[in-house]
Amino acid sequence: MREMNSSVSLWRYVAEEGALIWQLMFTESGVVVAQKRFPEERRSLFFALEAVSGEVLFDDYRLPDGDGNAESGEEWLTGIETVAGELVFFHAYRQGGPEHLGLWAVDAGSGRVVWSRRDIVFTGVIDEGFLVYRPSSFAGFPERTYLVIDHRSGADLRFLGADHPEIVRLRRDLISEECRQGVLLPELLEGGDPRFAGMSGSDRVSPHRCEGLAAGPVAIVATHHCDTASGLWQSGLRVWRNGLLLHEDCLAESSRFPMLNSFLLRAGRLYYLKRQSELLSLEL
Repeated sequence: MREMNSSVSLWRYVAEEGALIWQLMFTESGVVVAQKRFPEERRSLFFALEAVSGEVLFDDYRLPDGDGNAESGEEWLTGIETVAGELVFFHAYRQGGPEHLGLWAVDAGSGRVVWSRRDIVFTGVIDEGFLVYRPSSFAGFPERTYLVIDHRSGADLRFLGADHPEIVRLRRDLISEECRQGVLLPELLEGGDPRFAGMSGSDRVSPHRCEGLAAGPVAIVATHHCDTASGLWQSGLRVWRNGLLLHEDCLAESSRFPMLNSFLLRAGRLYYLKRQSELLSLEL
């Protein structure tokens, strides 16, 4: 890692050996919540950091079983669903299938469970609260009964049923999580792009794959080179501001896969993954 400006604000979170940082979400209260998965051990834990300073708010967090809350089941089969206000919402999975099931509303600053429900599946955030459904079956066919709940308490606000005409409109108008959270993601660069001219490194072999993200005076480029002899990849990141190189880092060396989709921009800060187990953030 090389910083071209010593005054740049940079923090780093390092997960345990064997962990893969899997998800990142950002609350309105200024917290980044992430998942770390341990494939060999089939474990899934969560952590929360103050987005600007990197201060750890909670770590090695797992969804609670019992204690008056809905039981999450096997901790490997859990994930982050969404965020709203100061809350982060976790989910489990239906047994034997890929469908999510249940919601756990957790205070992102403390890890305290505010409410939990095992009977619903999250669909999206709407003006009133959350659009969810209860999964069921009739004569062997799956059914979904939709309702609107209060995201702050988990209480039912409105019953829509299975075929209310408003369901189609509400689903159609849902806003993506990236837009809701103000996240900018990179795009795969095909051929020449004038926004990133000369930023992939003229002193290096042309990358096999290249990603870019531009926002105002900032341009971020990730290059991915594959060694033809070994078939292994090396991924690097470069950050430019007003045409000057601000920061560069190696994301991975001798990797079986290119480290694609490993960085994002939010609220003037770059967040990126290194070796899949380190999360770094740089103020831009």
